[in-house]
This record gives sequence, structure tokens and C-alpha cells, in this order.
Amino acid sequence: MKFFYISLFFLFTLQFSHSQCNNKILFIIDDSGSVNDVERNDMQTSIQTLSDQLYADNPLTEIGIIQYGQPSSNSTSQPSYYIALPFTVNPTIILQNDAGGFSMMQDVFPNSINTMINDGIFSAGGEFEDTTAIFLFTDASVSGGCTSVLANCTSCNVPALSCGYDYLFDLSQSLGGIPFSVYRVISNPWQVTAEGIQQNGGILIEDSSFDVSSVQLNQLMGSLACIDGYFEVLDNCLGETTQFNLTTNDTVTSASWDFGDGATSSDFNPTHTYSNPGTYDVSLIISNDTETLTINETVTIYDNPVANPIPDFIICDDANDQVELFDLTTRDQYILGSQSDMTFSINYFSSLTDAENNDNPLSTNYYNTIMEEEIFARIENSQNNQCYEITSFNVIVAALPTAFPVADFVVCDDESNDGIASFDLTLINDQVLNGQSSTTFSTTYHTTYIDAIDGSNSLPNNYTNQSANEQVFIRVFNSDYPDCFNITSFNLKVSQQPVANAITDFVMCENDMFDLDLTIFNQDVLLNQDSSDFSVSYYYNQNDAINNVNEINTEIVYTEDIIVFAKVENNSNLDCYAITPIKLTIYRFPFEPYEEIKNCFQRNFTLEANSNSEEATYLWNTGETTESITVNNFGTYEVEITINNCTEVKTIDFIQDTDCNIPQGISPNDDGYNDFLDLSFLDMDSITIYNRYGTEVYSKDNYINEWKGQTNDGKKLPTGTYFYVIKTLSYKTHTGWIYLNR
Repeated sequence: MKFFYISLFFLFTLQFSHSQCNNKILFIIDDSGSVNDVERNDMQTSIQTLSDQLYADNPLTEIGIIQYGQPSSNSTSQPSYYIALPFTVNPTIILQNDAGGFSMMQDVFPNSINTMINDGIFSAGGEFEDTTAIFLFTDASVSGGCTSVLANCTSCNVPALSCGYDYLFDLSQSLGGIPFSVYRVISNPWQVTAEGIQQNGGILIEDSSFDVSSVQLNQLMGSLACIDGYFEVLDNCLGETTQFNLTTNDTVTSASWDFGDGATSSDFNPTHTYSNPGTYDVSLIISNDTETLTINETVTIYDNPVANPIPDFIICDDANDQVELFDLTTRDQYILGSQSDMTFSINYFSSLTDAENNDNPLSTNYYNTIMEEEIFARIENSQNNQCYEITSFNVIVAALPTAFPVADFVVCDDESNDGIASFDLTLINDQVLNGQSSTTFSTTYHTTYIDAIDGSNSLPNNYTNQSANEQVFIRVFNSDYPDCFNITSFNLKVSQQPVANAITDFVMCENDMFDLDLTIFNQDVLLNQDSSDFSVSYYYNQNDAINNVNEINTEIVYTEDIIVFAKVENNSNLDCYAITPIKLTIYRFPFEPYEEIKNCFQRNFTLEANSNSEEATYLWNTGETTESITVNNFGTYEVEITINNCTEVKTIDFIQDTDCNIPQGISPNDDGYNDFLDLSFLDMDSITIYNRYGTEVYSKDNYINEWKGQTNDGKKLPTGTYFYVIKTLSYKTHTGWIYLNR
């Protein structure tokens, strides 16, 4: 059973953003009578350049334009303003000509702005709702008083005005404290004006024309500086280390995190591991030298599932087509364990890649495609499918064996004939398998059907029956998947056992051959068994005896040693038999019937029968009965040799040897060749040996073959030529030389 566990936590990202950046910029154009066409064109070009740069930095920036003027000093009509451009992304800037008359800024602008406020253009639903910054382009100087040109305006719906530049602060505050920057063309600037004009991070630029330089452009862009940022949350499954990543385009000097569970951090990109699932209020405060931004969001930490091991899903191939229907939902209980199916959901996949990507889930009523197929189970949080684990198991279509019918198992009883015998149950395996693989399928044997179903209490292979005609049940099962099985049964029977008694080897002498009638062995084979109950037959080999083929005729002729097999059969049950071998031998004498012996001398010579048998008896033509005799004359001798009741006459011719010469060299190195001076063929009296200087080195009476190149005191002589004097009993003297080679 194979288990494959995978724990994969994929990147799950939550992004929370917040911005205080000025992305709705309103340009207010002082178009009172003192602005001429050249100044208006310079103003239009400068605003276009500034707008393009704002768009390049932030493509979401929207630009709006208001031009304002005034009626004549004795007019009784409402102060005038003109919406030249509602909020627009990346606009083309076109300023209108002659939008107003002549007057001082502090008179015209406060009245016009307050009229705009009263008209609701900055309120919800107004043309310039959510304005985040204002640029004022003007050529007005500063007045010390509030001499309104609208004194005669009885129809003007204008609230009480602030004097001087105080109204700019009031306006900025009324719009939420947004930056208020001023670009002013003036010849004699008052030193006190800067503090009053620039509000809430805005700037004041004074120049002699509306042709804005690159340096001034950067100053105006810088006046929009703000803190902008967001944070991402990665890995929000319980047990994972959750990553918090701050993203900002600004220079941030500090960060303060509150993770909502009492834990905090001052890292810009901290990690935090939550102890429990749930929803947490996370706050982040970031700051630079001038501003602070707070981002408050909720983060949910989800339970992470555990993919418990799943046992292989095995179905027996009852149709023998290698395909079965698997209800995969039956595996849910294993992977869930004690986890709730209300919290976690499970899908099944045919590949790890599909399981990881949550693609192509399988139908829970699944037909396998191969006999053993790996299935990947993905358990995930029902509310966040990125909190998951994967494990695997196999769906297996296991081969279902057939239990073929088995014939009753009949064995012969032993000599006790008590009906109890030992049965080698493995002999039934081939029958019940009937060609099915013994590697794929196994068998066990049981005394009851229930035990066979349960696979319990199996019998030993060598089983002794407990009663006559005992029924045995065979369980044939898949070796790898034992629950795939079939059962059949057979009976154990015991028949009377005949005895084929052993026969002593039968010996026929090689010089006395005859036709052999095998029936001479019947009585000894049967002994006390009744020949009416048992019959005897003979075969050349045991297989023929077992199979009752090629029975031998009772008379045979054999020329070589053979074994025949006597088979004793129970006449009432021919399957119950016993076989014994009978060895029929031909005794072949272990010697040749003729031998020629040569010797130089005939006196006191010993003739050996050389029968090569310790069991032989002898009778020589001299009347002697020993294995060897001593003779003094050359001639022909005969000996009768009897072994195993077989007798053969051996003839020995004892003749004079014609090659009786004294050796001319010896090499005493114990190799079995010429190790000594052999003079046994002479009727020796004595021998004396001299070195080349005539000094005697060796002598011996009655010499036979004792000299091996040694002195009289046993010391080894060196290699060289030596001389001998030999005297025989017949009074002959032999002299000569001999070479000693070490």
C-alpha cells in the first residue's frame, strides 16, 4: 500500500492600498483685466507643461481649470467665474480670452471663490468634488485692506470675507487642509506675503512672467509631494508565516504595524505567524519628515487542512476487463480524519500538477484507465482554496483468480493402514490454478468454509488428515491483494498401502551369462502380502513404473549393469502402489586374465596375482592359495581367482628380460624417476663407488637400490661423474661410471 504526501502552500496575496496623493488638481486662473494675451498664452503653455508632467508621474491624475474675473466697479451683478475644464485625465489646455475685468486679487478672488463654494462646485456631486490640490496663477499684488469692488452689489450672495490673504488659509481648511500653491507675477513683492499665500505644504513662486522655468516646474511638482502606499499580505493560511510587504514610491522613514492579535513590528516588510484562525484588524502607520499615512484593513487567517494518509482503493476485477467504477467519495473519510467536511472540501486529480493548480478535477464516480493508477487528493479550506494539502493513493483493479475444480486427493496408507496419512497439499496447487500464474496468485487450505473466507487457520503444506474422506477448502487469492479470492473444495482419501520389499542386488558373472526370469523376485518383493490382493510388475525406469507404461517381459537378457523397478499395486486401487528398485549387475573381474612378467634373473622372484580385490580367494597351479608365490624358474603359472562367487583363471608368463643394463645416471630429486641406482636385477654381492680422484665415497654388501648420491655417512655428494666396482654372487665384476645430477 503506497502513500504519497505533499504539503503545498501557494502564494496567496491580499493588496490593501491607500493614497493621499494629489490626483485631482485644480488650476485657478486670474483672468482679470490686468492679464494680457501674451501672459495668458505663457500661462496656458506653462499649465500644459505642468499637466503633462503630472500625468507622466501619475496616469490617474485629473486636471481641472477655473478662470475668474469681475464686473466693473459699479456693477451690481454676481462676481464671475468660468469653468474652462472639468476634471480630465491628460487634457489639452486651452484658456479663454477676456474672462474678467480689472481689480485687485484680494477683492476679486475672495468673492469669486466664496461664490464657487456657495454654488457647491466643491461639494458632493459638484464639478470639483474631492479636489486634492489647487494651483493659483495670478498677477495681483497685495492690498492692506478689504475695499471690495462689490460694494454696490446688492444682489451678490457672498459671505463675509477675510481680508488680505487670510481667506486662502480659510479656503484650504474648508477643503480638508489641501495644499494651496501660488505662482504670482509681480514687480514689487511684499516680503510678508509668502507666509500668507502658501498653505498646507503649498509653495509661493514669484516671477516677472508666466513663462514657468524647469526649476520652477520642479518646485511646483514638489509641492504635490505626499505619502502614498499600500501593503500586500502573502500566505494567510494558519501555520504559515504570513508576509506583510509595504509598497510605496515615497521615502518613508518609519513604519508601525499592529497585526490585530497583540503583536507589533517596526519592520517595513515584517512576517508574523498567527496562532489561531480568524479575522484580524491590521493597521500600518508610515511616516516621512512631514506627513503620516495610516492604512487600516482586515486580514483573515484561514484554517489549514491536514491531508491524512489514504489507503489504496482496491476493487477485484470480477469481469476480468481491468476496468472498475470507483466511488472516490469513499476516500473522503480517510483524508478528513477528525476534520469537518463543513470547513474543508476535497477534490481528486489524475496528476500532481492538476492537483497543485486545482485544474481538471475528476468525477467522483471514476473509471480507472490502468490497472494501478495514482490519484491525487487535494483537501482545501472551503473559504480559501489556497490553504490546502495534497496526498495520493492508488486505485487498483486487482486480478481475481479462478478456483478451478480439484479431484479428490488420494494417498496410500502406511503399513499401519489406520486411514491417517500425510498429504502434501502443494501438489494440488497446479490443479486449482490450472495455468494461472503462481506468482500472481497464492493458495491456502482450510478445514471450514468460514476459515477459507476469512483466510484464517490455514493448514500446513504437509497436512495429516483427521478423518476418512475429510473435506478441505482451498482459498485462491491475489498475492498482492488477498481480499480478491475464490474458493473450491476437495476430499482427502487414504487407501491401503502395499509394500515393495527391498531385493538384494542380483549378480551375474561376466563369464557365465544367462536369460533372467524376473518372476523369481515376486515372492521376495511381496513377502507376506497376498498375491490375490497385490500384483507385481517390472519396468526399466521409475517413471514407466509410475505411469504403467513399457512393462518388461518377465525374461530379460542384459549385458550391462541395470536397475529394474518392481511395482506392487493394490488390485482394488491401482493408484495405491509401491515401487522398489532391483539392481541387476554383471560382475566384471578387476584384472586382466593374462600377464607377462620379465626379469633379468629368475631366482627368488615373487609372482603377484594382482586381483585388485580384498575379497578374492586364490588357487595357484602350484597348489598354493596365497595372493603371491615365490618362484625360482622362468615359466607359465596359473591362478584361479574367485570374487563374489565368480571364478576366473589368470595366466602369468614369467620370462627372461633382455634389457638388463646398469644405469649411467641418477637424479635424486624425489620426482619418482631415476632417484636411486637400481641394481635389483643383479645377483649382487657388493658395490664400491669412487669419486674422480679415486677416493672411495660409498660401499655396501648385498646391495639392491640404496645409493641416492650419498656418502657412507649419509652426506650428499655433489653433482659429477663417479666410478663403481660391482661384484656379483656369480663372481662377476662390473666396472663403469655413473653421473650424479643434483
